[in-house]
Amino acid sequence: MFTHIYYKMKVWVKRISPLYPYTFLLFSLFALLPLTSLAQSETERYRGIYDRAEQDYNIGRLEEAQQSLKDNLSDFPLGLRMSAYRMLSLCCLGLDQDDAAEEYVRMMLDENPYYSTTASDPQRFIDMVENIKVGRTATITTASSQAEQLNEVPVPTTLITQEMIQDCGARNLQEVLATYVPGMNIVDCNDDINIAMRGIYSNGQEKILIMLNGHRLNSFATNIASPDFSISLEKVKQIEVLRGPASSLYGGVSLTAVVNVITQQGADVDGVEAKAGIGSYGQIKGNLLFGKRYFDLDLLVWGSLYRAKGESVYIPREETGMQMIDGDVTIGGIGPEPSYDFGVQMKYRGLQFLYNSTSSQVISPFTMSYTFSPYTLNKYRTQNGLAPSFANISHHANLSYSGKVGNVWLKGTATYDNSDLTHYQIISEPEVSAMAKVLPVPDGIQQQLSGHGGISRYLNGQEHTIGGKLQGDWSYADNDTHRGLLTFGVEYSYFELDDVRYNFGYDFTKQAVENDSIPILGKGHESNMNGFVQMKHHWRSFILNAGLRFDYKNRYNDTKIRETSPRLALIYVQPKWNLKLSYSKAFIDAPYLYRKTNLFLANFMGFTQYAEDLDPESLYSWQFTFGATQWVPGLNFELNAFYNHARDLIVPYLIEHSNSGNINTYGLELSASYQRRRLSAHLNATWQDISHNQQAGTDYNHALNIPQLTANGVVAWQATRNLRLHTHIGFEGRQHTNYIDIITYAYYQATLSIWMDKVDELDEYLSDPDCDLEVLQKMQDEIALLRTTAQELQDKIQVNKTLPARVLFDIGASYRWRNLTLTANIKNLFNHHYSQGGMSTCLVPQRGRWMMFEIAYKF
Repeated sequence: MFTHIYYKMKVWVKRISPLYPYTFLLFSLFALLPLTSLAQSETERYRGIYDRAEQDYNIGRLEEAQQSLKDNLSDFPLGLRMSAYRMLSLCCLGLDQDDAAEEYVRMMLDENPYYSTTASDPQRFIDMVENIKVGRTATITTASSQAEQLNEVPVPTTLITQEMIQDCGARNLQEVLATYVPGMNIVDCNDDINIAMRGIYSNGQEKILIMLNGHRLNSFATNIASPDFSISLEKVKQIEVLRGPASSLYGGVSLTAVVNVITQQGADVDGVEAKAGIGSYGQIKGNLLFGKRYFDLDLLVWGSLYRAKGESVYIPREETGMQMIDGDVTIGGIGPEPSYDFGVQMKYRGLQFLYNSTSSQVISPFTMSYTFSPYTLNKYRTQNGLAPSFANISHHANLSYSGKVGNVWLKGTATYDNSDLTHYQIISEPEVSAMAKVLPVPDGIQQQLSGHGGISRYLNGQEHTIGGKLQGDWSYADNDTHRGLLTFGVEYSYFELDDVRYNFGYDFTKQAVENDSIPILGKGHESNMNGFVQMKHHWRSFILNAGLRFDYKNRYNDTKIRETSPRLALIYVQPKWNLKLSYSKAFIDAPYLYRKTNLFLANFMGFTQYAEDLDPESLYSWQFTFGATQWVPGLNFELNAFYNHARDLIVPYLIEHSNSGNINTYGLELSASYQRRRLSAHLNATWQDISHNQQAGTDYNHALNIPQLTANGVVAWQATRNLRLHTHIGFEGRQHTNYIDIITYAYYQATLSIWMDKVDELDEYLSDPDCDLEVLQKMQDEIALLRTTAQELQDKIQVNKTLPARVLFDIGASYRWRNLTLTANIKNLFNHHYSQGGMSTCLVPQRGRWMMFEIAYKF
């Protein structure tokens, strides 16, 4: 029965996937029209009541205004209710009812903890709001799967609010994380948008778990959830980031960090918000957000589009010493189809439903990492409607129900995920000659491509995953001395990759004959079962937080993975400071795609040493954290010391993958925030030292492109009642990088082959009793020259560079007039030109000065 439902669902999704963006928009339009009309009529009636109360307040009829608002407070929509709390507080202050005024301010902050006063508010009201906010601690749900204050979270955590996102002017999730999260750095791997945490990263963002309201977004085939424009920021209420391993709760993707994107509630939006933007380099942006709460039903619907032609940069060959040709590269290109993010979220009492559809598409600046050269995008044919790019169209569905059974709060969840993954790469624009032997092309296809240029590779597959989870929370102790909560659960997921296509093109528009056995080799399915338990016990000022999870995975080839992930934290909490000491161990299974790539190398290219499976990667982490709140009014800060030991990291060397990297990292992280009246500031800084130890069989240096010192500062100032200004300053220290020069490597391989042939000829000639000594000497001289040449080439295969330190400035402004908001942001204000390295690639030039102008209106 279970399998039948799974396949029915898979067929249905495949049929509607190409039409989903259009059907979604039509459905949303027709669904929202009657709801919007109803909402407008309700809002207009209560708006009239509120306006009359405000008029009474303005003419001094405080008691009449107070009574009118009290009588209708429970019926007001959220937006008006927030205004009513404020007005009631002002009325109470005018009547010298300070205790009642404070109570209404607390009720207002319960609805919106990030409420900010304006310069036109009475000073007594401003002081009251600031004083009450000072005594509050924000809460998150990601660390222990239940709401808890930041000072009780067992691991260092960064909370990024909606206001902080707006103040930093970030364009996507990657930039938000790099701005606010200590230890996170942007790395550029040419093929995808990527980010590193404490020096650990890979070809794509695959070692950090990214979730949407607790639902995993990472692909089950690649482990990647690109933090790009396919995750819109407009719908976000806050982002919760756990810094460090989190497998004890979230399993085998959360190796270095967990990022949980929390959306707004329908009641937070309370209407329709429309936004449009236009910017430099062909940027076009659109966003629509609808939210309402109807009694027990909360509804949120969002849609977002982003497109950019990208910045064209001319790259001469000598700049990096690796390209085969000169030419222009495209930086920051999205397209030709836009990235989008559509979704709907509904909550009715204990029932919750989430559906999200996204499209991610990134144009690689260079050809694939083996050749790494500029290319002309519009010369190549489209494949399945896509130009050369990395693309992923995903659908995520989540249905859950929670309720209390006795003393236990239970929650059951069913999930379905579908992704269409495409890697359409350019291998080489010029004709391939000496490099042919090192390209990832089977011998039969290699003969078809010989003597041709404009060579490309197209890889496509569709994955389906269905899963279920049952979780319980049991409060086993609750008295004056002890409070204890036990969380437990079981989870199951079934993954399948099918419809695999793998072919090559040449002469820009022609297609080589496909090898039928390659797609069959790529298909497969895997299942995972796990159980976890977590205890959180309060004793006076101490908190013990311990967790354990066991994962059992059955891979496509029937090999078994058994991993245990423990966590132990001891926390000491005082009113204005806290201490945390924690240990945790996490793992991440080798991506399905990497394991299949190695199998492909073994079956079709004769690299039998890579036929064995890759092992999971592991990370052991110790962290000690000191946090302080309100030592100075408005100032909070946290200092964290960490030590990480990573084992069996998967390292690419040209085209294969192997468990060849170990990394030890220790460092200090500082994060601080200051908020007082019209000024807010956020600062973070990281110092880390990374030591690496590669096992035999690889020279690739994994611990590169990560600066030892980084710092970010964001300052925002409410200049006037309507105008808010902000700036971001980012510093990255000197970085070391190295990469493989594939051209030198190809000539090294060719020279080595000729040298070996000459040695065989010499051995055969020596067996001839009539050999000529002069000819023999000449052959020996040729062999010596080839050996010298091969040694010289081998020494040049690894290219080492040092990137200088850099400081980047971003500025922005937002002007709000009634329901209209105008925003302008300029990234890299001084147009600083710099490059960034990544995993197994040469240096990639980064964006220069980019600008975006947006207009938003709230209905």
